[in-house]
Amino acid sequence: MLLLRTLVLEQSEHDAPVNGALLCGFAVAQIASNFLAYSLDEETEPGSSRVYIAALRKKFERYFLGAIDSKEDLQTATRVFKQILTLAAAPGTKSASAGEAHIPYHFVDLKGCKLPPARPEDHHSLTIKKSLVMKVITLGTSAPGLPAIESNSLIVPSIRFSSRMISPQRAADPAEPAPPVSEPVPQAPADTFEITEPLIAPPIEPVVAAPPPTPPQAPATPQPEPARHEAPSLFEVDTTLANLSRLAQELTQQKLGVLKQEEALEQLRLELRQEKVEVEQESQRSAERVAEKEASLELLTRTLTTREEHLADCSALNQAEQRRMDERARGLESEEAQVHNRERAVSQKEQQLTATLSQLPILRENLSAAFQTLDESLARLSELAHSQPVSRLLQSDAD
Repeated sequence: MLLLRTLVLEQSEHDAPVNGALLCGFAVAQIASNFLAYSLDEETEPGSSRVYIAALRKKFERYFLGAIDSKEDLQTATRVFKQILTLAAAPGTKSASAGEAHIPYHFVDLKGCKLPPARPEDHHSLTIKKSLVMKVITLGTSAPGLPAIESNSLIVPSIRFSSRMISPQRAADPAEPAPPVSEPVPQAPADTFEITEPLIAPPIEPVVAAPPPTPPQAPATPQPEPARHEAPSLFEVDTTLANLSRLAQELTQQKLGVLKQEEALEQLRLELRQEKVEVEQESQRSAERVAEKEASLELLTRTLTTREEHLADCSALNQAEQRRMDERARGLESEEAQVHNRERAVSQKEQQLTATLSQLPILRENLSAAFQTLDESLARLSELAHSQPVSRLLQSDAD
């Protein structure tokens, strides 16, 4: 959304100030002057709007708005504003026609500046297409701006008067001739003048009304009429001086009010600057805390990654160890089966041995009986050997 910069304007037909949309401010180095264009959204005819051009003067970072005094300056400002309108209507094209020389200018950067109130009646007006108003505002805010040109002359605040002072009428003596009345000096009542913000309030010198022309004196003896004629003039001078004194007091009070407002604004500006510094410091501290937290999170992430890698390595080692344990368990099961088979074989052998041992007494008895039989046989043989020859004995044994 485009934010419009507004300007406080005071119109004679309005009791309260109105706001005008600031179109742009531009400076023309050729005449060392600044100008400001604004709009009150006044539709002169269908599709057309009235805009105003005012002189913008700058003195020691203070701005003043007023009428364009010189006709040549007004023509130059009008030509430059037409160049701006041409540029806003068709960006990228030449801002001057072929028959008109281009006048160098630059946009004035008015961001953050304080513009005083002004009156449209004092400014030059012209009519442009209504569609160009927003284009000029967009161009003025988007184009790069430069500082305004400083004014070398002393800027005197303008005081505007809306009525004339009329001195009270004194009862006229029909015998006296009417005293000569000087042209009354224009004065303003307390609530009708306006003063722009001056840089330095100039001392207000009392303006003395021009004394009335002295009536021609007769060569004869002086007459009392001149003394009576001076009384109204002195009264007018006293009244004028009193009004000017009151006006000076009111201006002084207004200046004091403006100074107080400026002091309040300066205090507010200092507070805002301090708040800005505090916000920047808090933002920096927050950024540092965020950086510390990010560093801590990064370190924690690295630690978690290292732990995950360590856990992954441990898991791989545990899986390898589990495989070895499974293989060893299978080997133990196989050895256990072999031992069990061996135990069964030993048990069978033990049973066989037990059976054999159970048959051993019988075999011993049989063997003992066989030995006894053998002994008996040997005994008989021995007896026979003694009784028969050896050859027959051997034959008998062979048989």
